[in-house]
Amino acid sequence: MSLLTAVREANWLNPERARVYGWMILIAFLASAIWISVANTLIFHTPDPLGGDFLSFYAASKLALAGHAADAWRPEIHGAVENSLFGGDHGYLAFFYPPPYLLACFPLALLPFGVALCVWLGVTTAAGVAALRAYLKGVADIPLGWMPLIAFPAVWINMSTGQNGALTLAILATGFWLADRRPILAGLVLGLLVVKPQLAIVLPLAFAVTGRWKTFLATGLSAAALCVIAYLAFGTDAYAAFWANSQYASQTLNNGLVDPALMQSLFAALRQYGAPLPVAYGAHALLATGILGALTYLALTRKPDAYTLGALCVAATLLVTPFSLKYDLLISAVPLGWLAVTGMTTGFRPWEKSVLLLAFFLPLLTRTFSVGLHLPIAPLVLLAIFVLVCRRVAALPVRSAYPWQRLPAAARP
Repeated sequence: MSLLTAVREANWLNPERARVYGWMILIAFLASAIWISVANTLIFHTPDPLGGDFLSFYAASKLALAGHAADAWRPEIHGAVENSLFGGDHGYLAFFYPPPYLLACFPLALLPFGVALCVWLGVTTAAGVAALRAYLKGVADIPLGWMPLIAFPAVWINMSTGQNGALTLAILATGFWLADRRPILAGLVLGLLVVKPQLAIVLPLAFAVTGRWKTFLATGLSAAALCVIAYLAFGTDAYAAFWANSQYASQTLNNGLVDPALMQSLFAALRQYGAPLPVAYGAHALLATGILGALTYLALTRKPDAYTLGALCVAATLLVTPFSLKYDLLISAVPLGWLAVTGMTTGFRPWEKSVLLLAFFLPLLTRTFSVGLHLPIAPLVLLAIFVLVCRRVAALPVRSAYPWQRLPAAARP
């Protein structure tokens, strides 16, 4: 067997080996988390906490709880609160999220930082993993344990940074799990993505071209309702400060205030190589247009069920948005899980196992390749995922009606 054949077919990667590798990864991550926590506290005596990005959310929550929510978008005040929590100047972790995001995290300021971090990570991670498992059980009803889901490196990277990748995973997986059966409820859930609107960019198009108008409208109403609730809770000043701070957020993306090597998009990869802004944005726009065109064509001609549409949408989202970081790769569990479960049910196609393996480890590899070797591999791997999902969907028969439209009238949602 040639090397090319071994990579293309990856017959050596069977369920038994995958299970053993998963346990090895899980144990390694647990050991690493314990070591980092102990080393920071007892050896290096650093005040920097595990899950440090959560400090930005916690400081914003402190300000909101004190009645000064607008100050969360004023870097000099927000940064001072961050530094006051652990002493000294540890750099500034900006808060770019819209006011509805504060609704999710401001009660955590009632708790000590460590307890709040554990609650945040515990609740969002449990919700994300449970939602993903429910979604995958809907794709194919096969035995599916918890270990492969928990061993995904993106889960642990998200936890180590104290970020919100598990929250967005929970929203997306739950939304597409419900979309064909409870379209209005699915929209109400997916509207929660107003907290990270760059990850909802594909949804309106997907629901429009598939005729899922109930979900389309419910998503918009849910997002609007959250904005109104945030307005009532935090006032006009919060929105004014958020919009005023949006210029700083644009500078973060355009002027490299966040190292492009840490981002996962084609835009960031081109900026890392010194491409001018118009070139980077133009190339990214061309890629996004092609991705959205492929999604639209397949949705119109193959009329996939909600689970398949979810895999298409999430795979497309990670390519279309110009700003995503490694913890955002946690949502790639949706298309990766869909490919894996579909492959276990109907048989794997050439290259699927190898791409799945590479994509599984991408959250660990992307920083090393991009920062250390100046090889931003994330856009290529994410494109490979999208192509594999499209290949599966393109193999479906051309249909004249969507699955939910083929139900008897009395059984339609």
